[in-house]
Amino acid sequence: MPESINLEVIPGKGKYTLGINAEDEELIRKAARQLREKYLAYQQTYSDAVVTDLDILAMVAIDIAVSHLRLEDKNDTVPFSDKIQQLDNELKGYLKEQ
Repeated sequence: MPESINLEVIPGKGKYTLGINAEDEELIRKAARQLREKYLAYQQTYSDAVVTDLDILAMVAIDIAVSHLRLEDKNDTVPFSDKIQQLDNELKGYLKEQ
């Protein structure tokens, strides 16, 4: 069973203690740092507007989700796998004819 630890993160104005697997600590620290940096950037961008901490966190969540989806699209190998399979089948068919 993986070792569990508590890690405190501060994405906005609140502090949250997360129970995490020890092996995920560095990844979660990086994610929390990225979240905090984006939070501060949005807070600065909208400093003149009336937005709440929750509003800023929602904008950050959307930003990160869009980035994640873009990466998923870039790493989608299904079209390539399908094309390779098609070419493999054509090559096999050609070789059988020879």
